[in-house]
Amino acid sequence: MSRENVKRVRESYEFVERTHEPDFELLHPDVEWHTRADLPDTGTRRGHDGAGKLLSEWFGAFDDLSLKIDELIDAGDRVIVVLRLHGCVRGSIQEVDMPETHVLTMRDGKTTEIHEYQTKAEALKAVGLAE
Repeated sequence: MSRENVKRVRESYEFVERTHEPDFELLHPDVEWHTRADLPDTGTRRGHDGAGKLLSEWFGAFDDLSLKIDELIDAGDRVIVVLRLHGCVRGSIQEVDMPETHVLTMRDGKTTEIHEYQTKAEALKAVGLAE
């Protein structure tokens, strides 16, 4: 199932990139999304409503936010997504090009939890796969 999870997560991130909306087909209704502690939006968003609001805030803060996957790692019941967030802050010329790594916990083909990390190394350490 884990290879299918990786494929499905890739498709989900591509959907979000294209539509700026959450892929509710992948997210469990009770999903918990834990944002990075070093960012202004730090905290835990719960459920489809919380995920929708978070993505709305992200895409609303930028004129042209893009999410580009650099790597997907199959970690059993987890999928690690190494990506870059890039865009121009809405109403300014300030560009953001930020690496980020997400760890998605999967159960029965649904994401039950997402944790954001600043680096791939932090994410790997968090799931016991430190390089």
